[in-house]
Amino acid sequence: MNKPRIAISGLHRGDNPQPGAGILRSIRMACPDAFIAGLVYDAMESGIYVDNGPDATYAMPYPTSGADAFLGRMDQILAETPLDVFIPTLDSEIELLSHLQDDLTDRGLLTYLPDPEMLKRRSKSRLHELAAKCGVETPETRAVYDLKGAQAAGAALGYPLMVKGQYYDAYVIGNEAELTGKASTLLAQWGAPIILQRLIQGTEFNAMGLGDGEGGIIGLCCIRKTILSDKGKGLGGITIHDNKLQKAVSSLIEELKWRGPFEIETIKDDRSGGHSLIEINPRFPAWVHFPSMFGVNFPAALVEMMTTGKRPAPMPIYPAGHFYLRHQVEVLGRLGQLAELSTGSDFNAASATPPSKNPTSSLP
Repeated sequence: MNKPRIAISGLHRGDNPQPGAGILRSIRMACPDAFIAGLVYDAMESGIYVDNGPDATYAMPYPTSGADAFLGRMDQILAETPLDVFIPTLDSEIELLSHLQDDLTDRGLLTYLPDPEMLKRRSKSRLHELAAKCGVETPETRAVYDLKGAQAAGAALGYPLMVKGQYYDAYVIGNEAELTGKASTLLAQWGAPIILQRLIQGTEFNAMGLGDGEGGIIGLCCIRKTILSDKGKGLGGITIHDNKLQKAVSSLIEELKWRGPFEIETIKDDRSGGHSLIEINPRFPAWVHFPSMFGVNFPAALVEMMTTGKRPAPMPIYPAGHFYLRHQVEVLGRLGQLAELSTGSDFNAASATPPSKNPTSSLP
């Protein structure tokens, strides 16, 4: 890989981390000299300030600001900092960018994303249709648009159940009062519809991969979640080989002719032993750097494919029995950086004066 110039979003590394920081680390492993620009929506995205983080950071308008605002800001950035490829990592921005791929290509900025129809077919509200066509199990699901609809769906599905936002957040709900509170919050935060799903008791699994846009899979890695946060996020996982899961993933990606990164979430039902499809996310997961540490580097394969225009060689078959644990570290930044990004300015790491890491002690 030569010295690509790459834009990456989603750099938060807190208790609910975004994928961008892991993508950045993986690309640095494969190409230490790559120029990486962080596109951020919040000056408190902690991955901005890590050692060996982005070379430059740019504040972006929220995707809800629309296409004109996004493209206008990209024009400003590209005039200052030429970039070759863009790897978005947030569901909300990918929905917008799926409509803007030609506009970005015209500006010399390549993406590798599903088209709008692919995104619609794998959406939470239509997931049951896709699963049925592929012969994959999925929990009974209702898409609702207001509190009255949520209460009616809750009564029909029975408690406990899952309630999910259109883009993010999922909660186990025990009764109608809890449902009303969480549904109100999700509707206000993410808009309609929200998703109600019958609760399945079992173990959670994730499959990460890269679709070639023709129904094939360039690489795949499957894990069983071993530690969950109170929000259901995976704090630990172990690589596994599961023929039923891999067969389900292949069927879904072939049907969608999926283009780009994906994460497929399932629950292995304790009663039936089958995998029940929960979500298909149009991006790499937060644990994307984990396989890179044992030689299965998905971000590097994606960048190679985008910069060369050629399908990369099949990725190595991942080994079973490797595990990851998520842990917390502190990062060091300066108030000047925070002030610049908070006011919509840019930050260039190369021109910054880092704070001293070995200050003179005032102790005797």
